[in-house]
Amino acid sequence: MFVINFEKFAELLFREIKLKLENNQGLSIFAKERAKFEGWLKVELCNILSSPKYFNYFNDIIPEKDRIDITFKNWAIELKTINTNIRYENVKNKTRPTTKNVQGVIKDIKKLKSRNYKNKAVLFIAFPINHDNKHWQIQFKKIAEELNKIKHSEFYFKKKIPGVIYCGLI
Repeated sequence: MFVINFEKFAELLFREIKLKLENNQGLSIFAKERAKFEGWLKVELCNILSSPKYFNYFNDIIPEKDRIDITFKNWAIELKTINTNIRYENVKNKTRPTTKNVQGVIKDIKKLKSRNYKNKAVLFIAFPINHDNKHWQIQFKKIAEELNKIKHSEFYFKKKIPGVIYCGLI
């Protein structure tokens, strides 16, 4: 039986999901409009994990089991997209409830803490944002405080719209 640790899992997710995010014209339209795409993320993650390349690690993927976005073997993962209200070129200026979105991630983390899976993680994509943005750091720290570990990887949607993928171990 193959076992994957958190660091390798996060690296795999960053590598595979970044390719999809950076090369998908449709997602750049969502990013430009500050529209969420959580459903797409769930389907795409199942597609990635179930590919022959990773079959030995993730051959028992179940979406929406026990009200958890994705489960496999002894892992439970919640997914979120966080659309921020920070101004960026090529992005429409719209008011977005960043604080409420962050609270949604924290709520998912707390839900997973009460579940009986050996490994629990949250994967979320924040956009438009750079990780070091001082306004974002205030919100990000609220999430990081709830986690044992967190890793991130920056990327750009088409049209140079910045985003960050986060993977946190609970």
